Amino acid sequence: MSKLTQRRILRILILGVWSVMLALLVHRLRTQPSVPRIDVGTPAPEASDEWMGVYQEGRRIGFTHRALVPAATGITLFEESLLRLKVLDAERTVRTVVHARLDLAYALQHADVVLQSEGSSFQALAEVGTDSLVVRVDFGSTQSSYTLPLQTPIFLPQSLRASLRGAELDEARELRAAVWDPLTSRREEIVVRVIRQEPVPEARPAANAWRVEEELHGVKTTAWLNEEGEVVREEGPLGLALVRTTREAALAEVPPGAAMDIAKQASVPVGRIEAPRTRARLRVRLQGAALGEIPSDAEQSLSGDVVTIERSRLSERDTYVLPFRGGDERDLAATVFLQSDHPRVRGLARQVLDGEVDAQRAARRLENWVYAYVEKTPTISIPNALQVIDSARGDCNEHAVLFAALARASGLPTRVVAGLVYDDDAFLYHAWCEVWLGRWVAVDPALHQFPADATHIKLVEGGPEKHSALLSVVGKLKIEVLDGRE
Repeated sequence: MSKLTQRRILRILILGVWSVMLALLVHRLRTQPSVPRIDVGTPAPEASDEWMGVYQEGRRIGFTHRALVPAATGITLFEESLLRLKVLDAERTVRTVVHARLDLAYALQHADVVLQSEGSSFQALAEVGTDSLVVRVDFGSTQSSYTLPLQTPIFLPQSLRASLRGAELDEARELRAAVWDPLTSRREEIVVRVIRQEPVPEARPAANAWRVEEELHGVKTTAWLNEEGEVVREEGPLGLALVRTTREAALAEVPPGAAMDIAKQASVPVGRIEAPRTRARLRVRLQGAALGEIPSDAEQSLSGDVVTIERSRLSERDTYVLPFRGGDERDLAATVFLQSDHPRVRGLARQVLDGEVDAQRAARRLENWVYAYVEKTPTISIPNALQVIDSARGDCNEHAVLFAALARASGLPTRVVAGLVYDDDAFLYHAWCEVWLGRWVAVDPALHQFPADATHIKLVEGGPEKHSALLSVVGKLKIEVLDGRE
């Protein structure tokens, strides 16, 4: 295989996680706080139909559309968004569609959320009960479900903005609310601060509006709201902006070449690192990240703003007999995305291991099999193990979730992690795994590495549901390479 072909495959594997994160970011840009709940007797709000153009660094790359249809007992919400992305040489379309039923206080009652892109789909159906939110997830070829306990009303990110219509906006007001994020299967808290009235950036004609700053899982965005609570402009990371427009302008075709270039946005330039795939040690200085949240363990340590990564040196003693007994049960548990308790996953794990019970040899065998089985191609999806078994294709996300599910099904504690990996004078966002062999050891089934090289900088521990945390640093992270050795 030529060096050029190897480099292209590496970019395909790395850029897939970034495509999903961008879809999450546009989804997150539609968030807004709750207000004090409205009495049931309050008259229903007026209907609305809102169109926004999505821009990145001044170029239109898509749109969002939201409509509210009120009734005497509740509100129907419809929202769709479309985003054009460039992945290597191919342009891809990511579309999200939301149908929801809300009460008169805009709290969630029922929701149907769909994420679609070429070759993949994701659907979440949610129903609020007396004290819980029950969600059924459909990945196209597989289904699963989960339940979130509720102690207070829960909102969709999309519905919270609508709740501000007609509400008073006062300087220094701070609001907090619980929201359900269907693309990460989690309940999270949003914090919103009303700053002041000021001119809306780039507004034509000039206009004043309330500036509202909001934070959800470390991702900060700014919105400008008029007196009716209608959004006239939003700004988020990576130069993304949503601007109010007409239906005709929003639906106009995205100009050729205007799609958001994933490779450009996913890169943190650092200069050349020699022999990165065999690098055993690396020291880097990080800026622009919440350093207190960066994981630290035997392979990766943090001192001030300096991160040191040591590639694991394994011996024959670094093992045990499967299944592992003890430790944190969460590292062996099935999840919505890692269906390690499914008969198909368990059966495939037994087939691949063929009786192997030595933990280290089993991990190597699983890594070899996943690398060979999954075709290297960029996908824009929320991956899960069963879906990857069926499609046998994907990027680093698909490799990681399939490996982790098979390993957990074999009794080998495993977790998915995400962060950055070096390639071609830059660090790019990436996902890989760690297995427990007396200590956590990095394994990269997409790059065929066991243990993974020392250019893997871990920022997040957890599966696809945790990867949106990377959005808090994208576009802001700076890396200085201090030293390394072969």
